[in-house]
Amino acid sequence: MKAIRKTALAATGLVLALGLTACGGGDGKASGSGSGNSSSKGGERKAVDDSADKALKAADPVTALKAAAVKGAQQNTYRTKGKRKTKDGEFTSEGVFQVKPHAADMKDFGARTEDTPDGVNHIISVNGVMYGNTVAVPGKKWWSFELGKDKEKEVSEPFVRMSAALSTTRDVKNTGVETVGGRRAAHFQGTVVVSELSAYKGDAMKETDRDFYAKDLKTEGLEQIRLDVWVDKDGLVLKTEESGRSNKGEYRTSEEYSGFGEPVSVQAPPAADTAGLKESMEALAKKK
Repeated sequence: MKAIRKTALAATGLVLALGLTACGGGDGKASGSGSGNSSSKGGERKAVDDSADKALKAADPVTALKAAAVKGAQQNTYRTKGKRKTKDGEFTSEGVFQVKPHAADMKDFGARTEDTPDGVNHIISVNGVMYGNTVAVPGKKWWSFELGKDKEKEVSEPFVRMSAALSTTRDVKNTGVETVGGRRAAHFQGTVVVSELSAYKGDAMKETDRDFYAKDLKTEGLEQIRLDVWVDKDGLVLKTEESGRSNKGEYRTSEEYSGFGEPVSVQAPPAADTAGLKESMEALAKKK
């Protein structure tokens, strides 16, 4: 995945969009009793919080979302928790991700099936190899295959794609300030029309991101979706939501993001428990 280059314009946009100016000018020290100091500091904190909320509420949607996409592309690690409803059913999920070198550990929790008797679909990607839990290969717990180099590796993280896509919509708006994961964030909302997104030629979204996102929505049979993105005072995306309906049924996703920049550890499953691609395919062929 290509990191988006830092520019003075992007940095300026982030500051203007989210009001990241220094608050106060002193160290808060004053003469008087300890209780007076505590009260004074409490008042200062409230003033800072109120100021941050005002800046978030006043943030221009297009400027803030474009800046959030740039800021998001600079993050190398993050965690997610989410829910989704698609033609394939309803799921909850959790994951940890590292952009470079690429690594991910993802779990989907859904209905129990023959392939996932416990309802858990577990995918690990590390050192150029993808692993998935399986019950199809006798004596093995995982399948694996090497990841090839393709265009999808140039695609940004989901919250980057969605922030950029929302900034291109005609009806994008700032709906106010809400709390997400204990942090205050501006809530931006708009309608992504797939045909308009596919035709977009501006600088807010990379061509690979545009094509990937449009294809993803088309695959779900969607012509348009409502897209919501929450951005905090630091310009980080805390949450995304997509909702729409097609002839395949209701489509809804919700994802919260945290742990930006924190160390992550993704380990490959034990080799003794892992089947290669050929062994996995042979086992599946026997089942048929």
